[in-house]
Amino acid sequence: MTATFTLAEMMPTPFLEGICEKVLQGERLTKEEGLVLFKTREPGELKAIQLLADQVRQQKAGEVVHFASTLYIHPTNLCELNCPFCSFYAKPGWEKAWFLTPAQIEEKILHHYPQGLTEIHIVGGLWRDCNLDYYQEVFTRIKKIDPELHIKALTPVEYDFLAKMHGLTVEEVFEKMISWGLNSLPGGGAEILVEEIRKKIAPGKISSERYLEIHKIAHQLGLSSNITMLFGHIESYEDIVTHLMAVRNVQDQTRGFKSFIPLKFGEENNALGKRKNRLQEKKLELIYGVSRLMLDNIPHLKVLWNYIGIENALEMLKWGGNDLSSTNLEEKIITMAGGIQVKMDQQMMTQLITQMGRTPRLTHTGQT
Repeated sequence: MTATFTLAEMMPTPFLEGICEKVLQGERLTKEEGLVLFKTREPGELKAIQLLADQVRQQKAGEVVHFASTLYIHPTNLCELNCPFCSFYAKPGWEKAWFLTPAQIEEKILHHYPQGLTEIHIVGGLWRDCNLDYYQEVFTRIKKIDPELHIKALTPVEYDFLAKMHGLTVEEVFEKMISWGLNSLPGGGAEILVEEIRKKIAPGKISSERYLEIHKIAHQLGLSSNITMLFGHIESYEDIVTHLMAVRNVQDQTRGFKSFIPLKFGEENNALGKRKNRLQEKKLELIYGVSRLMLDNIPHLKVLWNYIGIENALEMLKWGGNDLSSTNLEEKIITMAGGIQVKMDQQMMTQLITQMGRTPRLTHTGQT
């Protein structure tokens, strides 16, 4: 059981004392206070933030650490965009390009199903062969295998693409997808919700405003979602705080976000990663700790071990994290950008969480 600390026991410096006191009293931190936290460098101050984040985690989520048994389905990496930060996309004729038919997707799921899958995570490139007829067949095949398999599918970027392709509203696209078995949305495509930066790293993607609007539409229709933040590229800490504030504002309105997911930028095999002099490394502990303290209305902070490594991921469970992601079967987006490649199963996930003195719970997005 995590200990509960008083302000005196945390021994914050005068630099952080007022912020620590606000958090302990359950008061909301401001944007300016978020920036102050990111400027923290002294060991004693970092320890105070760690204790605060862990205490808030305990209050909101207890000692349970969630994880899922997830199969990633990437229907295609063919994409009309060519975002500088992306290692995933391909163009026709490229050796690394692929396209999966609905039948091939069904075969892939049947292959992994005996491992006890709890959810299917579907994201891919913006490609016109992946239209509504395609997803109707994919979803129908999945629910035929097991009606209880949770379908967590497509980002707001993909829903906007589908709506424009078919001449429909996003609401109409969601309604069709729900009728075919859609259960929730993953959090991808957020990158950084600051237009100046977003236009540099993902110039063809929808705006920050449109991205959040589509999440709000999903929430209004009863769909829950996660939301991500890509860090460690050309963004500043001020951009990160702006992103956190935008997410918190939407959550105040809808209460539809289940998890916040920091994503460490993968530098391999993309144009942005080659510009090493432009990349701004961020302190991992502060990304997680400050996210937990600023996002006082989002219950879960998800730690992706395949982005930051298993050892770092377990450490982030001490900095506010309460979700160790999943088995991540056949995940390709971060793998193609240099992510950690470990064959993970439910037993290993359970052992990792237990060794941290926490209680593992197998689940999926709809149950957390």
